[in-house]
Amino acid sequence: MFFIQAGTRLGFESPLGWQTILVAHVVFNTSVVALVVRARFVSMGQTLEEASYDLGAGPLSTFRQVTLPRLAPAVLAGGLLAFTFSFDDFVTSFFVAGVDSETLPIYIWGQLRFGVTPAINATAAMILGLTLVAIAVAYLVLRRTSQDRDAAVPGI
Repeated sequence: MFFIQAGTRLGFESPLGWQTILVAHVVFNTSVVALVVRARFVSMGQTLEEASYDLGAGPLSTFRQVTLPRLAPAVLAGGLLAFTFSFDDFVTSFFVAGVDSETLPIYIWGQLRFGVTPAINATAAMILGLTLVAIAVAYLVLRRTSQDRDAAVPGI
């Protein structure tokens, strides 16, 4: 088994604060965005990229003019899902937040020690509403792009 003694330095020192909160949320939510974008990329096919290469475009131009516009809805949906997961994530924020940094979920948790007030209920309702709206928009973006893709190539 591997044990770390108290006071042992692990080779890095980073003051806890908004930077560590940002890094933790980016690392945590990168997998969500990668899954959504990869699913879209796998289902796209390679015919348009091959046509771009046949017409003389280079790899960077093909990515910028062909691939990225086709991936844009998936990137947007993945970003909305990542925002939704990150916006109300208490555990990750609490673990890496310093003394001077406070996110909305940490603030609400701190206020709950004094009892549930109408302000806490209203804030929680707004968080829930914003989360549901972001998830619905991400769903609509993904659904619309899949319908457009199905309608764009009839008979296949």
